[in-house]
Amino acid sequence: MIDHIFTLSQLLERAREYKLPLCIAFVDYEKAFDSAEFNAILKALVEQGINAQYINLLKEANTGCTTGITLLGTPHRIPIEKGVKQGDMISPKLFTACFEMVMNKINWRSGVNINGERLSHLRFTDDIVLITESTNQLQSLLRRLDKKSSQVGLKMNHCKTKYMRSDVIQKTRITITGEEIEEVEQYIYLGQEVNVCQDLNRELSQRIRAGWCAFISIKDILKGKIDKTTRTNIFNSTVLPAMLYGSKTWALTKREEQRLLVAERAMERAMLGISLLDRILNEMIRERSGVKDIIVESRHNYC
Repeated sequence: MIDHIFTLSQLLERAREYKLPLCIAFVDYEKAFDSAEFNAILKALVEQGINAQYINLLKEANTGCTTGITLLGTPHRIPIEKGVKQGDMISPKLFTACFEMVMNKINWRSGVNINGERLSHLRFTDDIVLITESTNQLQSLLRRLDKKSSQVGLKMNHCKTKYMRSDVIQKTRITITGEEIEEVEQYIYLGQEVNVCQDLNRELSQRIRAGWCAFISIKDILKGKIDKTTRTNIFNSTVLPAMLYGSKTWALTKREEQRLLVAERAMERAMLGISLLDRILNEMIRERSGVKDIIVESRHNYC
């Protein structure tokens, strides 16, 4: 997951730095796991060389399923003909196999040239990113993906599908089946904001909010009568991961590091019941709290 975020961040950074043409589309599907047709899934498994015995077993386990509702006191059974079982451990793999079949039917000759290789898309389950060097290529890819996806029951959500472009590309209308795809300057991808300007301010604000939410959810424990080691371990394993999600892709300035450090110090004071008026040095607060330094951790995480 972090590899995908890092790759996308690097593409946007290089396009901005060297004035390169770059168009990126973030594809959204309507209820993807509930929409894939099971016959298409079985076909995908056959094409990908899965043992026939396993395919037959999966077919037996997933066909003939029904759900029930009671309407005006009368029970009704409804056959389930689409989708994979939610919560079933194998369901993500079945969906991935089906989507792999869709992607294999698309011509991926477009994309950006990286050391002689073409990078045209990123995939993480149903989170799809299309990458091209022009809006015409992007529109062509989106239309092909929309068409091939519909053949296995997947419906692209045109309202939630977005795209962004580098400054050197002229603004152009992109449409799929007559519906316009909205252009954005920032997008939340796999839980982290990516934007054309590579500005981390909004993402850091979100990380700090996430850190405070995590802290507030356990503040009664942290302020309780527990030993220092336990309190420190709880903070380090709960609050810091919330604040540092995606930090492997960050290249922080001193000012941005200071924002994170100020937030962590405020949490330490709240945890220890210390106010600014107590005028206790930060070094002494850190010694009492024993928590990890968020800046040191972010530097260790950086790719």
